[in-house]
Amino acid sequence: MVLLFLKQPATPKLPITNLPPVVEVDREEASVDDIMNAIQSSTKLAPSRLKLFLASSKTVLVPNSPLRVYDMHDGTRVFVKDIGPQIHRRTLLLTAYSGPVFIHILFYYCQSFIYGATFQHTASQVLAFTLISLHFAKRIFETIFVHVFYRITVSFYSLYLYLFHYWVLSGVFMAYYIYYPSCTSIPSAQRLIDPTVSTSSSKAAIPSGACSSSISLLSSSMETEETSLYFLSAVWIFAELSNFETHLILANLRIRYPRPSYTSADSTSFSAPQSRVLGSSSAVRFASSIASSSSASGLVARRIPKGYGFDLVSCPNYFFELLAWTVIALITRSLASLLFLVASGLQMWRKAARKHEMYKKEFGSQYPKHRKVLIPYVK
Repeated sequence: MVLLFLKQPATPKLPITNLPPVVEVDREEASVDDIMNAIQSSTKLAPSRLKLFLASSKTVLVPNSPLRVYDMHDGTRVFVKDIGPQIHRRTLLLTAYSGPVFIHILFYYCQSFIYGATFQHTASQVLAFTLISLHFAKRIFETIFVHVFYRITVSFYSLYLYLFHYWVLSGVFMAYYIYYPSCTSIPSAQRLIDPTVSTSSSKAAIPSGACSSSISLLSSSMETEETSLYFLSAVWIFAELSNFETHLILANLRIRYPRPSYTSADSTSFSAPQSRVLGSSSAVRFASSIASSSSASGLVARRIPKGYGFDLVSCPNYFFELLAWTVIALITRSLASLLFLVASGLQMWRKAARKHEMYKKEFGSQYPKHRKVLIPYVK
């Protein structure tokens, strides 16, 4: 048994009331969760709101991990921090990804209500609607069945940022301009409303500004050729399948080990059970990732990702997603799509750079020095 002293940081943003000054635990048998449960019983704060780290080394105590892997003894000081209301990461992502699906369906099918006219969509608009819907359907599928998260919860306030990024930018903003009636659809639009009206007067039924250059980067009369759409579709399929493959690789690395798998011999790394990784095929690894993501207990071990895409960059999943959204921007030739591509690209670059530095700091000389951050062969 060890007696741990609990303290708050010097200037906590969210002070904790009724924090017990000490807690006694069995270092050989107890886990970090036992400390959190003791704190919860006194403070009434959910364990997901608590962040624990050793005062001496600033080492974070990971939930579900055994205490014996940490440098603890009688009198060890543990800082306790309230990180605020939390939301399950899976719930956050499902909420964020489901919004654009319904928003794009609304703008695509409710033409009369939104644009004040009924018209035929161009081939580019139909293709864009199909690819965007498939993209977010894939993201929802991955969130439910593939992803294994290192941190189970995130700040509840992240929900507002995600809703703005996905519901507003990739949802309402993109959908409104992508499915806006183009010049090429004007003749057929009025005939759908009133077949007796001549083609020359058909433009009256279309909202003003339909041919505005602010909506499309190129003239609407310059429709994307059929061969170009086939080529762009092929690139999009390649990007999405590649993105899915990288997610499978990450899912198989982030395996939750049950508590008995730990050994006290190594306090920084854990060896994976060989039965978890059954083979090299995507199907087998996909089944393995589903099994690992459903584990309710244990710690997510971190290992150096290798294989498809990871030999060139630290975050190929972001690179392939960026490629997919680039294809969407080329298909739609919409300023809204371009702005979303830029916003997403900057965000993914920031996340990739942070993860790249984290990998180098965590694995040191073991991490391949030739790997770039996001774009192959570009620093």
